[in-house]
Order: sequence, then structure tokens, then C-alpha cells
Amino acid sequence: MAGALSKYSFINAKLRGRISKILPDELFHELAKSHGLEEALAALRDTSFADLEEVYSSTGDIKQAELELLKDEIEIYRDVRKYLSGSSAELIEALLYQFEVDNLKNAIRLYFDRKIRKRSIDAGVHYVLYDRIIHDIPIDIIVNADSFDEIVGVCEGTPYCQIIKKYYHTVESRGSLYRMEIAFDHFYYDNLIKCINKLDKKDRDIAVRLTGVEIDLQNINWIIRLKSFYGLGLDEVMATIVPGGLNLKKDMIGQLYSAHNVEYILQGLIKTKYPGLSALLGSETSDNVSRLLLIRQMLQGITKHEVQKILAGYPFTIGIIFSYFILKQEELKKIRMILNAKQYGIEQERIESMI
Repeated sequence: MAGALSKYSFINAKLRGRISKILPDELFHELAKSHGLEEALAALRDTSFADLEEVYSSTGDIKQAELELLKDEIEIYRDVRKYLSGSSAELIEALLYQFEVDNLKNAIRLYFDRKIRKRSIDAGVHYVLYDRIIHDIPIDIIVNADSFDEIVGVCEGTPYCQIIKKYYHTVESRGSLYRMEIAFDHFYYDNLIKCINKLDKKDRDIAVRLTGVEIDLQNINWIIRLKSFYGLGLDEVMATIVPGGLNLKKDMIGQLYSAHNVEYILQGLIKTKYPGLSALLGSETSDNVSRLLLIRQMLQGITKHEVQKILAGYPFTIGIIFSYFILKQEELKKIRMILNAKQYGIEQERIESMI
């Protein structure tokens, strides 16, 4: 106990102070009511996101403002990492991989669109990060590569080299990146779980629960994409599942994908483990994808429930760090969603339903 106190007392105080400054729901509803993008940006002037208005004013490009949000989010992780050591610091490094993996995916998508689909990528090249996140990866070379072999070469010495080498023939033959992208996701979570397993028991139990809910969400997101756009068979879909989910095990995911006994499965899960979310069970769903979207909404509610439980419990654990990251991620996601909605003139009622 003394070890946990000395390890987390400073960072606990620091992060609780930061959590208290996360934008309240009331402000997001005010943003939803704003008349257009400029008014929404102006409403953020007195917050830590004031610089978004300046970025937009100087570029006229809301995606450049989103890129600044991404850079800020990466710095949040780096800033927390410097206050930790040992296995806790290693865990933050593992969490940072999510940004590098996503950025590499975006760069490879640009290469794929340019080289294989023969599409212009002029509109997209400004919205990837070219700076180092963890490894020295020449993103500009990847975007402008002549072949996957060239991409493999410039990724030598990173964990991604063998993934690209293994799957790029499949990408080229199928005309789809999904198998490679899923392999990147598997790498990220495998590496994260290895780092979690190095923590002491109390920290490990907390990290396993929160990461398990995140894996559930990731699996549901992939299933929605695969069901909506690819029409794959169940066996191939099940091969994409990231192991380690908290509530949605493989057999349950298989039933959800096949739309068998969906309501029964959800009732058993929610009523037994999360009775506070039972109201969601009354939601009407007209098709299989809508049911999967409802499950995603439930999983987001479960994440919120787990974070609230951590913040109300013993304060000197890795839980405060996970909770801070989750809450900041949710704050940033809402800001991005509202700004994009205002950019495209989406109605207030629909925006508020997504908050």
C-alpha cells in the first residue's frame, strides 16, 4: 500500500485537478445549439481549446484544427509518462502506440488510394502526422511510395515491418486493407496486454477491466464495418476478433454478428452486470446494424460506469491514469464531432443525440 501511495500520490493529485477542468456536458449542449462553426469555435475561447479558433481563422480548414487536437492528445500521454517509472511508464508507452498505429494506417490508406485505386490524395496528405510518435517512420515516403516493398523497407526496425510484409499481397489481391488494419489492431492490443501483465495485481486487475471494455468496443466497431461493407462469412469475421474483451466473448460476438438471440444476450449481460443501463434495452432497433450500434452505445455506458467506480474508489492506482485518458478522449471526441457537425450543417437535435 505504501508503494502505491508513493507511486501515485503526486500523479493522482495532478490528474484529479485536470479532470475537474474537463468541459462539462452543459457546454457541449451549448455548442450543439450554436449557429454554425464560427459561433461554436467562439464559444471555446474561454477554454483550453481557444487555439482552435485561431487555427481555423488562419487556414479556413477545420481538419487542420482537428490535427492540432490530435497533437495535443499525444502530448497528454507524453506528459503523464514523465511522472512515472518502471512498468507504469512502460504501459503509457504502450498506450501511445495507438496514435502511431492509426497514423500509419492513414498513411498506408493514402498510398493505397493513390497507387492501387488511382485516386487523387491531394485533399488528404495534409491530415496525417509527419512527426515522430514512437519510431522514426518516414510517413512522407510511405504516402508517395511506388510499392508495398518500398514501404516494408522504410519500416524496417519497427514492429510494423513484418505485418505489412505478411499482408500486402492480400491487400493487393483483394483490393482491401481490412486484413492488414486488423493485424495492426491485434499488434497494438497484444503489446498493451503484455505491458499490463507486468503491473502488480491491483493495477493489473483495473487495467484488464478497462482495456477489456475498450477491446469489446473495438471488436464491435470492426463487426459493424464488416457487416455493413464487406459481407464476410462468420468464420472470417471471427478471425478478426481481438482477444481479451471483458464482456463480449467470441461465442457471444458470433451470435451478435449472426443476429441470433441478440435481445436475450443483451438482457443477460446488462441486467446481471450493469442494471443501471437497463433503460437502453427498451430501445427499438430496426435492423442488425442498428442492434450493433446499440451494443456500442451500451459499451460506452459500461466504460463510463467503470471510470466512475474508479474515481470513487481507492485513489492510488493506475486507474486514475486510465480514467483521465478515457475522459479526455471522450472530451476530444465530442469536440471533433460537434465541429464537424457544424461544418456540415447537421441539425441541433441530431448533434445532441450523439453527445
